[in-house]
Amino acid sequence: MKILHVLTQLPSKTGSGVYFTNLIDSLNSLGIENAAVFGTEEIYDNKVNAKILKPVYYNTKSLPFRICGMSDLMPYDSTVYSQMTEEQIDILLENFRKKLLEIKAEFKADIVISHHLFFITDLVREIFKNTKVVGISHGTDIRQVKQHNKFLKRLSHIKDLDYVLTVTDKEDDAIIKLLGVDEEKIHNVGGGYNEKVFYPPKEKIEKSSIDIVYAGKISQSKGVFELVQILPLLEKKYPAIRLHMVGNADLESCHKMKELANHSPRLVICHALDQVKLANLLKDADIFVLPSYFEALGLIAIEALACHKLVVTSEIEGLYNLVGEKIKEKHLIEFTSLPRIYDVDKPVKEDIPAYVQRLSTNIEKQIKRLNQNLFTDEVNAEIEALAWTNIGKKILNVINF
Repeated sequence: MKILHVLTQLPSKTGSGVYFTNLIDSLNSLGIENAAVFGTEEIYDNKVNAKILKPVYYNTKSLPFRICGMSDLMPYDSTVYSQMTEEQIDILLENFRKKLLEIKAEFKADIVISHHLFFITDLVREIFKNTKVVGISHGTDIRQVKQHNKFLKRLSHIKDLDYVLTVTDKEDDAIIKLLGVDEEKIHNVGGGYNEKVFYPPKEKIEKSSIDIVYAGKISQSKGVFELVQILPLLEKKYPAIRLHMVGNADLESCHKMKELANHSPRLVICHALDQVKLANLLKDADIFVLPSYFEALGLIAIEALACHKLVVTSEIEGLYNLVGEKIKEKHLIEFTSLPRIYDVDKPVKEDIPAYVQRLSTNIEKQIKRLNQNLFTDEVNAEIEALAWTNIGKKILNVINF
């Protein structure tokens, strides 16, 4: 079987980019022949393990702007969809159309999997009229449509997709009502972790510090400015604590985080890491925290569990529904009640102090559990069920019906 994979943005970066590359790797192991069309720039080294690669280069004469990102703030320089002109959208579509027509003639795919229910997936459905086309929603695409209804006029072919795969069923109603997709076409397949990268440390690491890690975008919607405020609350009781904020923070965000952390020397800010380096950091750490105000799935929390790290997150419905009962029963993840939210991902200001306190309380709960043997055989079996090998099989079973 031959499957073509399509992504408008950069592979391996952000949740959907990692999903894109991991899905290809998983299907490779199942004997599928894969090809890929994706957005990139000359400055990036794209590690996509497909037989045929057709990159679409942004920041060039034919596509004279930076990579489009499904979130308004990406961990690399990007173009914000809501700020694009109609002419820019036409240019984007024309550049992808050229590559899609090339690969259509060259590869002759049996199935096309296109990520995000947005402009390029709509174009894929238009071009591959007689081929099975599957769209994958990562949640951020639906957030864009909810926030900017003007995009709907560009999404007239989404309803004609053969299948829509979701990482969580939270946005099913919007996919049905806003995009006109038949409910029977929608399948929740969840997400997985790359078991070749994320796994427990081989030996127990002896150290004196308590290392807490956040990794992701440095933006207000991710709750990072609230997270750094827990440091002054906890370091009085746990002077060996360190908080690692991993992401591409600009100078203003760095200053803001330092100020909110009372300029604590226990705050460590570093640039975004690739999957292997992130996994190594997690293996050396103790607790992973994901305080996002909007998150479809929060796959990185699963990656942390795979490294046998305790986790604190906001109330992420998709993540709660994904993990097994033993993981919840043993509190390997502490879910933290969100403040009131408006405009999809913005907290009500007066609710923020209480949210910071709840995060601090849940992190302390996990600190107290660090010496407990919580990663039992039953728990590990639930984690291993979320490895990409199993997710790839699940997706293939759905789309190859």
